[in-house]
Amino acid sequence: MATIVELENVWVWRGKNLALKDVTLRIEEGKYIGLMGPNGGGKTTLLKTIAGLIKPDRGKVKISGPISRTIGYVPQEQRLDPDFPVTVYDVVEMGVHTGLGFFHTVSKSEREKIEYALRSVGIMDLASRRIGELSGGQKQRVFIARALASKPRLLLLDEPTTGVDTKARDEFYRLLNELMDEFSLTIVLASHDLEVVPSQVDEIVCINQSVFVHAPPEEIEGTDILKKAYGCEFEFMLHGRYPHRVIHRHDEASDG
Repeated sequence: MATIVELENVWVWRGKNLALKDVTLRIEEGKYIGLMGPNGGGKTTLLKTIAGLIKPDRGKVKISGPISRTIGYVPQEQRLDPDFPVTVYDVVEMGVHTGLGFFHTVSKSEREKIEYALRSVGIMDLASRRIGELSGGQKQRVFIARALASKPRLLLLDEPTTGVDTKARDEFYRLLNELMDEFSLTIVLASHDLEVVPSQVDEIVCINQSVFVHAPPEEIEGTDILKKAYGCEFEFMLHGRYPHRVIHRHDEASDG
């Protein structure tokens, strides 16, 4: 299977803080990757490094193709003023002409890409709505449509279900599986959603500055990999492709 992204011995400092330590990682085309790890463990930094937004201090990042046509990135923080008079269509349009501003003339082919992305995520009927009027789940679909408008091969998502309710979360994961097939995507999804993500993805990358494991979920079950990465004990249980649960165990007695 072809490799779409490869990181070799990547180190990244954010100011005086070490964010990524000697990360070597290969992502194959067509895979659905769950990127997991504790807060401050480097998940966002890793995604931004893959997307070309952060340059490694040491090491190499190899992308199979031009970044602008290979990668679609949905960051965790979407900095759009809810009172700014921008429509759903306007936001998705940004995905086909990044950096050209609102007054760029949209070509016919670009318009077709925008409308296709809107239909693919099920929000064509919201195209003329202001972004500030939408629910959290609807906004997330808008930002995914923006990322898909350029027809990328790799979709990077940073904590995409933060702030959405359980129903919207479940619909979101169903949508991602549909989009993988429709766009022939590779997906890397950074998430704290330990109760669902491992039952959805093909592989898990567990990171806390360094990569602790890169393996299918069933190979992690019953190991202490998550304990090492998160600094606390987990019981990792899978039930086929159905949601599982993760139990945080607390010490029953103090050692004094």
